[in-house]
Amino acid sequence: MAKSFILTDSSGIRYATGTMMYFAQGIPQGLLSITIPAWLASQGVSAADIGSYLAVIVLPWAFKLVTGPFMDRFQFRPMGKRRPWVLAAQLGLSLSLLALMLIENPAEQIGLLMLIGVLVNSFAATQDVAVDGMSIDLTPVREQGRLNAFMSFGKAVGWGATSAVSGVLLMSFGMQVTAIVAASVSAVILLAFVAVLEREGERRLPWSTGEAATKRQQSGSFGAVFSGVNKVLWTRTSMVVMLIMLVDGLISGFGHALMPIAAVNLFGYTTQQWSQLVAVMGLIGAVVALSLGPAIDRLGAKRILFMTISLVGMHAILIAQTQSLWQDAFYVRVMLSVWVLMSPVVMVSIIALAMGICSRGNSATQFAIYMSVANLGHSAGSKIYGMISEQSGYVNSYLTLAVLVGVMIVILYFYRHRQDADGQADHKHVQTYALGTAGSGAGVYFSGAMRCPKCRSDMQEIEIDGTIIDRCGSCKGLWFDEGEAEALGNKAAATEIDTGTASTGKKHNLIDDYRCPRCGGHMEKKVDPQQRHIWYESCVDCHGSFFDAGEFRDLAQVTISDFFKRMIIPKRE
Repeated sequence: MAKSFILTDSSGIRYATGTMMYFAQGIPQGLLSITIPAWLASQGVSAADIGSYLAVIVLPWAFKLVTGPFMDRFQFRPMGKRRPWVLAAQLGLSLSLLALMLIENPAEQIGLLMLIGVLVNSFAATQDVAVDGMSIDLTPVREQGRLNAFMSFGKAVGWGATSAVSGVLLMSFGMQVTAIVAASVSAVILLAFVAVLEREGERRLPWSTGEAATKRQQSGSFGAVFSGVNKVLWTRTSMVVMLIMLVDGLISGFGHALMPIAAVNLFGYTTQQWSQLVAVMGLIGAVVALSLGPAIDRLGAKRILFMTISLVGMHAILIAQTQSLWQDAFYVRVMLSVWVLMSPVVMVSIIALAMGICSRGNSATQFAIYMSVANLGHSAGSKIYGMISEQSGYVNSYLTLAVLVGVMIVILYFYRHRQDADGQADHKHVQTYALGTAGSGAGVYFSGAMRCPKCRSDMQEIEIDGTIIDRCGSCKGLWFDEGEAEALGNKAAATEIDTGTASTGKKHNLIDDYRCPRCGGHMEKKVDPQQRHIWYESCVDCHGSFFDAGEFRDLAQVTISDFFKRMIIPKRE
């Protein structure tokens, strides 16, 4: 029997699988959204038709938020919670790429090309949702950042390599060979994923032997989810964020339609040259975007977004006002490179801005709505360029892009981050999420409720004496934000809060290398000075603390045995 790779057994397997599956998502992005628009321009297809093509094929990504609830509702647990969906979507992606072989004359078959593009992206978007869900379920909190970095890298390599290779294949051998190569690579990834299992003992395929490793958990009703989202979606800040996301989508869609057409028809680039430029600069942009994380934490998402989107606007104005340099190959290459590089940089700032206002209980659905608004804007932006391209020259098109940036800057002025009475960020609403960007796309996933850093179960909010703390629904570990432990340190409150068993707490106390479940910061090992047998961890950034089951109850009461424990408990390393 072939060897199985178990995702719950090894972080290396999780990293490799995430990278591989996101590489697969990069294949349709590189081919459909980067190479084919330039190829269509070189084949004489009008800008209006190219804009319409780009507007239509992105729609599955705008509506992928409806996929998640169906994945929660319909499952085949003997093969894992998310794995059957990943397999089915990857199979559909591989087969749908072969449908591109039907395209022989793009100018006469643009409608069929749109239809195939929608089909391919439907499977790609479904695979994305399933892989993200699988990552949430199986990845410890302390690994989420690293896993998402690998996934982002995989997608960047996927669309970068695909755009570079498909540019050569299209010009040298045509669409049929290009489709076969793309589908073959996708099929190889599918076969590799067959060897991966979520947990030990599950089935590899529907007809294989094995059984469900986890019990079925019924998800909440759709009505309950959207009722919670409705309470926070229509606030002033949320409405401003949706406007920002919409206009950012318009800018992105408009630019992604304008740039390849201008590169080919105005600046004399071949399909191959444009694809290679995008591949190289997109990878550089991904690295720059990932490095923005510390700057966003320090300066704020609004400030970083203002700076990055302003650069996009100035870039568009500069191109429009320097017609005399359009014949300079070096100048043109620099300007096109800057555009490609700035796209993922703006995206990571936009994502951080939207994530910052998501309510904790409904974060996944709320954020999915924001991203859907952005993707709908992207579709509209591409269509708008296609509509005005026939009546407007390239100078006016670049100036229109700059105007859209100006509108976004004005809207951004009205954005106000939620703050508490002391003027500090409301940590109760800060989400546990992993964020990465891959070229013009982004890999984002939420865990919804805060996850226990020890056992990965959801933590539930418990209110006592007017203070809300978080308790793990499984191991009963406790999370206290800054000052909460001191406020609830009396024996009565501790007994009511700390309902877990000391034996469970002792087992989980051995796990002390993890990231903060609230903000992702470094957790420092602590020892209570009065009761040195009580070991806990505290975040150096947000100053929250985690106690294993039984520890907080023990902390609230001092007995004679504590005196002797001080003598025998070793120093914590």
